[in-house]
Amino acid sequence: MIREFGWFAYEPPQPDPLEVAVAMVARYAMDLLPVVLAFLALWAPRRLPKVGAAAAALALVCSALLLTTDWETDAWVIMSCHAVTVVALLRTRAEQGVPRQRAVVWSVVVLLAVGQTLVRTYAYDSGVLACWSQLKGTWALAAMHLDTAHFSSYWLSVAAIGAVLAGHRGAPFFGLVLLVPALFHPVAWYLSGSGHTCSSTLALFDWPFLIAGVLALLSHVRRIDQPVEPH
Repeated sequence: MIREFGWFAYEPPQPDPLEVAVAMVARYAMDLLPVVLAFLALWAPRRLPKVGAAAAALALVCSALLLTTDWETDAWVIMSCHAVTVVALLRTRAEQGVPRQRAVVWSVVVLLAVGQTLVRTYAYDSGVLACWSQLKGTWALAAMHLDTAHFSSYWLSVAAIGAVLAGHRGAPFFGLVLLVPALFHPVAWYLSGSGHTCSSTLALFDWPFLIAGVLALLSHVRRIDQPVEPH
């Protein structure tokens, strides 16, 4: 497709269909791996080492295929992360699962992170996210990094890591981390004194991550871990 600019015209290079397919498969594999590991740890912990290692190995192969394309410049970093994951899972012993109520809570946390990540990634240009704070300077730069973390599925990975570590005392810490994307825009709007395009300041909150963060923080409350007694 030729693009014209006055007396100047050029035809941008078109990616090869095979490269597009490889990049899409690798992208989905990288995004889905944390979710698969999280649900294995919550609902099938005995299968986590073997099945998780196989899933990580598949993601490793997909990321290796990116080296054959020009779509990813940091494929080596991604491959290193997947390789470390494979080795760590192969060296992991099967553990007992967490209480059912806690598994349900962390499943909701992961699903909320998945849903919001999909919205932020694929619906950003469709008008769904038409509300934002009008930040400038350092605050605007921080907001850009926050969006990059959304598009790179970093917050989803935080939720997934917390789910994998749901049986440990440090798991609620990841809920605290999830409050960063949830509260950034209202806090930045208040501290910077800037305006916003929202109908209400409540719309500045990232509610899915706020709910996910609060649930993660409360995941080790004793009432959640206690079995429900039949009436």
